[in-house]
Amino acid sequence: MHLAMDSIPNSANILLAVIEATPDAIFVKDLNGRYVIVNQAAARFVGGRPADMIGKTDLELYPEETARRFMADDKAALASGAAMSFEGVATSSVGTQAYLVTKGGAYRDANGTILGVYGISHDITELRQAQESLEQTRAALFRSQKMEAVGQLTGGIAHDFNNILMVILGNLELMKQRLPMGDGQTVELIDETLRAIRHGQDLTGDLLAFSRRRQLSPEPVGVNTLVENIVRLLVRTLGANVHITTATSPEAGVAMVDPAALEAAMLNIALNARDAMPEGGTLSIRTSKAEITRAPKTEDDLAIGQYAMVAIEDTGSGMPPEVLARAFEPFFTTKAGGGGSGLGLSMVYGFARQTGGTVQIASEPGRGTTVTIYLPLTSSEPRSIAAATAREVAPLVSRTILVVEDEPAVRTTVRRQLEVLGYTVLVADTAATALPILQGEEHIDVMLTDVVLGAGMNGIDLADAARASRPGLPLILMSGFSAVPEAQARVRALAAPMLSKPWTLSQLETALHTVCPDEPPA
Repeated sequence: MHLAMDSIPNSANILLAVIEATPDAIFVKDLNGRYVIVNQAAARFVGGRPADMIGKTDLELYPEETARRFMADDKAALASGAAMSFEGVATSSVGTQAYLVTKGGAYRDANGTILGVYGISHDITELRQAQESLEQTRAALFRSQKMEAVGQLTGGIAHDFNNILMVILGNLELMKQRLPMGDGQTVELIDETLRAIRHGQDLTGDLLAFSRRRQLSPEPVGVNTLVENIVRLLVRTLGANVHITTATSPEAGVAMVDPAALEAAMLNIALNARDAMPEGGTLSIRTSKAEITRAPKTEDDLAIGQYAMVAIEDTGSGMPPEVLARAFEPFFTTKAGGGGSGLGLSMVYGFARQTGGTVQIASEPGRGTTVTIYLPLTSSEPRSIAAATAREVAPLVSRTILVVEDEPAVRTTVRRQLEVLGYTVLVADTAATALPILQGEEHIDVMLTDVVLGAGMNGIDLADAARASRPGLPLILMSGFSAVPEAQARVRALAAPMLSKPWTLSQLETALHTVCPDEPPA
């Protein structure tokens, strides 16, 4: 510490020793704004010694913006003689930054004449950082809980709506089969309605994707190969105004992912990018690897492990903060005139979370948007991602099928579908009704059960009980949405195909051929 006077009383020595030992920055300035007393804490902030500050002004020690702010506070204190207070970020000429809370005011001699100003600055940078980190964690937790609640709601709505679509689709197909030859006008009306149903099915599929209840078939897939295949689709879809570039890394490796779901997610992101670049632009797609070593703090954080990263960046208009904060919310859209359902990015979010990864967005107005999907890596060998080809199936020889479905209209529709296809049908509305049939003497070739049953035992438990009573009984599961994550392992253990509602007659028959041999047992 340095003083501008040659000698001081002993009491002053004691006071100065206390000032010197204080961890807060303490200073005294004269009427000209020159420092006359400073302690070590004040000098450390400007990167020097106390003696280096004595006689200098704020303009010589701080950048002009910070210095002018300090000088304005000093001037107000000298003019009024009142206390001064400053709170905010200060920057020194050597680049040191801190969030300071400063208290002080004018000081006087024995006659009351103002001689200058003094101040004590407390550095609360670490406290502010801790508070900001806590607020960010709270905000992330609130957002996660909000998305989970909305997801449960949309999943339930989509499940019920799929049951409704199941009844409409099934009965329309049966009606079409019963029409007399030559009734082309009625067939045309039915076909138009079926197209509308498929659109409704797509919408409920997006809702289920957001709520993480969509039927996914993850498999080990080479990320770079999959991305290259999807890019070929995007080139045809986005048009000549959008230039696509790719940069793939071999570290992206093999991820556990449903190829069709990732294709749909990337297509949604790319279409949003195209809309953000009405005059054209560049869409850059990159792959790489990320390793997470810290335990997650919220549900949206990634678990510890290795992930493939697929980053999709556009040169479009970007998003302001208030839009970015709501980007993943279902039904939220900035497209005017009903230009979008608001389900595109919410579907991407749900798909990524259901896959065991996550998705992040970075965007600024005028600087474009980057959407990054994280997918869990696996050590398994990649499987072929060639698209499956449709095949014709012949009707099975007459079989007896037990249908377990709690929704009366759906149960009736499924029974009618099976009877039209030539099968003998037994029906049950709950697991409690189905169990006596399974434990009885009646012959059953296949059990088709809904996963979610209205009361008591669910469809997965019923399937386990059926296999206990009838070992090797062929099973088909059906549902309006995917099994909850903790039940998915049990579904895989059953080795039973899953029919997603609504389905067509051909999809139902294909599932039956999957679990049954061509010839019935003798």
